[in-house]
Amino acid sequence: AQELCRDYNMPQDVSTAVLIDEQGAHSHSTAVLRLGRHLGRAYAILSGLALILVPRVVRDVAYRMFARNRGRIWKTVKKMTGLGDT
Repeated sequence: AQELCRDYNMPQDVSTAVLIDEQGAHSHSTAVLRLGRHLGRAYAILSGLALILVPRVVRDVAYRMFARNRGRIWKTVKKMTGLGDT
């Protein structure tokens, strides 16, 4: 994986999501949304719309905010829903 990331000039650590597919290398919000295509019809539609309608700069700001606060977000979700470790 690190060699592929190096070949595509993508981050080689776990600081962000990276997706390499038939259309090239993608990172941040684009990588996550492109994965939506493989998660079922509803996710495919929603992620496709987000890729088209929301500018990348806005998506990436939201992605970074989520990434920065994900621990706190998951703790809150766990507390509110009673789900196990996430």
